[in-house]
Amino acid sequence: MIRHVFMWQVADGNDPEEVVALLNTLKGLPSLRSWELGKHTGDPGDNGTPWDGVLINDFDDWQGLEDYSVDPLHAEVVDKLLPKLAERAVVDFEKESAA
Repeated sequence: MIRHVFMWQVADGNDPEEVVALLNTLKGLPSLRSWELGKHTGDPGDNGTPWDGVLINDFDDWQGLEDYSVDPLHAEVVDKLLPKLAERAVVDFEKESAA
């Protein structure tokens, strides 16, 4: 299984709820096996400035992630999303399936 983790910080003057709404339009893409989307809550304490949110997706294999990445809806969402973000980070990794 492949896990795709996307974190973001919203740029000043942009609405964090718009970012979440845009990301939620991707929820039904065919190669997705799981979907988790969350916004940061709580005081980060001494941990520094937190990311505003995280999207975690699982795919059966690398091809599933590639299919998601090149889907026209994904490209459209990315084009709309990038101007709203100050920072972003992505990590993709192979995850062992639960036995």
